[in-house]
Amino acid sequence: MDCTYCGRYELQLDVRTLSKALIRKLNKKGFDVGTREDELSEVRGKELEKFSTGDYDKERGLQMLQSLLEEAIDGGADAIELEYVAEGLEVTFMVGSSGIGSVVDDRMLAAGIIGLIVERAKLQNKSSGVIDWAYRGKSYKITVAEYESFGESAFKLLLQRPGRKRA
Repeated sequence: MDCTYCGRYELQLDVRTLSKALIRKLNKKGFDVGTREDELSEVRGKELEKFSTGDYDKERGLQMLQSLLEEAIDGGADAIELEYVAEGLEVTFMVGSSGIGSVVDDRMLAAGIIGLIVERAKLQNKSSGVIDWAYRGKSYKITVAEYESFGESAFKLLLQRPGRKRA
């Protein structure tokens, strides 16, 4: 059975094998023993529409970008470098002159991340911009610079720590 909220698969309670007493008990506590087919088709339709319009990739890209930025902030990184390599999108967290990274091998997810960076930093007609990002109640300014690396665009996101308020 599909979940009414997220569309994912869940174990179905088979009404035929449940005892009548258990069904009454579940209904009394407010649990639905089954889901109506029209609700299932509506959830499936919404998920299919989201998947086919590209919103799905944009949403996944936003989640991944948020995860990368949170990891960089929590890890004390000064910058994040994003560069296309043969395996996918290489993501490197820079602290000083050293870095550690990984590769996002899902091409659609990588395109979603880069698209969001370009959109949020307004890089359509220029090579640098700023993204305002809020995390744990603090506001961060992320300076984004686009540059060419081996004939392809690469990006450097400089993380600026929130300033302290002076009395």
